Amino acid sequence: MTASTSPFNMPFSPFNTDTFKSMFPMPDSMGSLARDAMEASTESTRASVKGMQDAGSAMMSQLKKQMTLSVETGKQLSEATTLEDAMEIQTAYVKKAVEANIKGFTELSELYADTLRETFAPLAKQAKKATKKT
Repeated sequence: MTASTSPFNMPFSPFNTDTFKSMFPMPDSMGSLARDAMEASTESTRASVKGMQDAGSAMMSQLKKQMTLSVETGKQLSEATTLEDAMEIQTAYVKKAVEANIKGFTELSELYADTLRETFAPLAKQAKKATKKT
């Protein structure tokens, strides 16, 4: 076989630098855009990871508070002498537990909203920058 003959039929021509330059007139700026996009993606990922760690910590804190409340209520119930006292203790427990859950859900939703905002901010900034350059 010679160099000019090939057993494969290629549907495209060999690489041509002039064609490449005409298709991509600013290859340096494309490299810069790609690098900036990668940096924005990395920054976004860091913000996402930090947000998830914060959410995990907040959830553990809420769980710890709920467990403490349950244990304290259990102790109070064991010391109750009448059914009426036990019902009052149980009612107070339910009220505190519901309030704590609502507060916890509110904190988590705010945390998730902040995380999303911080996660997408670098990507949005990069998209605006890339749009201006092109």
